[in-house]
Amino acid sequence: MSQRTMDIRLMERHYKVNCPPGQEVALQQAADRLNKKLETIRGATKLSNPEQIAVMAALNLCHEFAQDEQRKQQYIVDLEEKLKLLQETLEQVMAEQRPGR
Repeated sequence: MSQRTMDIRLMERHYKVNCPPGQEVALQQAADRLNKKLETIRGATKLSNPEQIAVMAALNLCHEFAQDEQRKQQYIVDLEEKLKLLQETLEQVMAEQRPGR
């Protein structure tokens, strides 16, 4: 399968990047999100070096990703607890419904 070359813009600079077929929209969304983060950092800090801004953006995005992963893991734990409680409740109800009681 051949790659498609796309032009993306980050901090007023254009980059040509390879993109797998069918992933153009996802790549553009990722580039837009990154560009927004870069512009936010540039506007909120005294940083002007594009490399420093890029490093700060990468750190911020990695931190956000880690927080999202932590929330997902807690959500899974909560769901597992609820499922266990539901299973215990169902087993109790089924035991009470057995003949001979």
